[in-house]
Amino acid sequence: MFDRNEVPTCPECGQKFNDVFEAVNHMVEDDEEFDPALILPGGFRLMVGSLLEALYHHRNEPDMISRVTQDAYGTLFMAEVSPEMIAGTIEDMIVEGTMEDFDDELKKLFKNGA
Repeated sequence: MFDRNEVPTCPECGQKFNDVFEAVNHMVEDDEEFDPALILPGGFRLMVGSLLEALYHHRNEPDMISRVTQDAYGTLFMAEVSPEMIAGTIEDMIVEGTMEDFDDELKKLFKNGA
């Protein structure tokens, strides 16, 4: 359905898109959202779809990309080796503002599945 070198066109209405994220958002039903998640210990979810879209949209901001990828990677490590600390780690990341202008995106990336 998606060719790496070409952004798809809507098969129903023919609309062209700037990126695959626009295409997917257009193609899902109005009352649906496509945001695949990785379920972490404690019921938290790493919202992989939001993470990838945020990385794409901030691709020209190396400092932002560095922080986001390191925070996500560190969170995955923490979830694996110390799952009892994951809630505090995520909360600290939000409270301390390690992602500065990215707080809203961070909250979307880590949803409590409880």
